[in-house]
Amino acid sequence: MDCVFAYGSLMGDALLTRYAARPARLQGYHRAFTHESPKRWGQPTQPCPIVGLVAGGECWGLLFEIPREDRGSVLRKLERREGASEKRCETRMVETPDGPVEARVWVSANGRGQPPEIDLPGLEARLRAAHGVVGTGTEYVRTIVHALELHGLRDPMVDELWKRLRG
Repeated sequence: MDCVFAYGSLMGDALLTRYAARPARLQGYHRAFTHESPKRWGQPTQPCPIVGLVAGGECWGLLFEIPREDRGSVLRKLERREGASEKRCETRMVETPDGPVEARVWVSANGRGQPPEIDLPGLEARLRAAHGVVGTGTEYVRTIVHALELHGLRDPMVDELWKRLRG
């Protein structure tokens, strides 16, 4: 059994949602809008801001258990999608209600954290303007909110963005 820690749109992705999932916490990293999607959620002229993991704090997400027989195909697909030059796959310990578990997680390669003051109006405007082959920037944030809510999890930054985007 291999485990994958998802913290962004992967939490609701069809590739993973067919597998058992449970809430998990990754200590030492937090979500930050440090990447852009010029195809899936945006366009080259208006890329969609997307989350990555950067050093500091903690991040609640979902731990997916991938059966050994699916491991190769699932990890290849995730590597193509998540493993672009902006992120690197690492093995980290995540905390679950049943104890610590080793999991694969895609961490932002640039390692930069978000500034103390997030430009929420600017981020909101960029998310509203983004339209890609998978969906809009608003739908991107909605997928994260929905996956978190299904498992009783919260992220104050994502909640605030969702409140602005819904209004």
